[in-house]
Amino acid sequence: ILDGCLLFQQVPLVEMDGMKMVQTRAILSYIAGKYNLYGKDLKERALIDMYVEGITDLTNMIITFPFSPPEAKEKNLALIMQRATHRYFPVFEKLSTSEDALKQHGQDFLVGNKVSWADIQLIEAILAVEEKFPAVLSGFPQLQVTLT
Repeated sequence: ILDGCLLFQQVPLVEMDGMKMVQTRAILSYIAGKYNLYGKDLKERALIDMYVEGITDLTNMIITFPFSPPEAKEKNLALIMQRATHRYFPVFEKLSTSEDALKQHGQDFLVGNKVSWADIQLIEAILAVEEKFPAVLSGFPQLQVTLT
């Protein structure tokens, strides 16, 4: 904090390539760009950002769940399941079967013809929800394939 590394006086802080970066999304965006996980053009990058933002909404619910007051835990857990199965997973299931998405370009990735930051985030979210609800993907056969 004293040397100014923590720009907003909070973590995370990642040191990479001579830079001291803060803010999770900036860090992840830099890593995705560095390791070619951010699409081949601006259109793919916009799609990746759009999918990552949606996935982040779900994962934020999961991350904050342990901090729920005891009386709200059951309600919050039910909300996570409801949002996962009615809002977020249906979108990615549809993308997985849509002629406009994955199957059109003959690949098993959300964007383009290779793994992207969005694919990684989706798998992370699925695994996090499965931790609480092991059978959550029972109604999502294409997402089940994603994990294999």
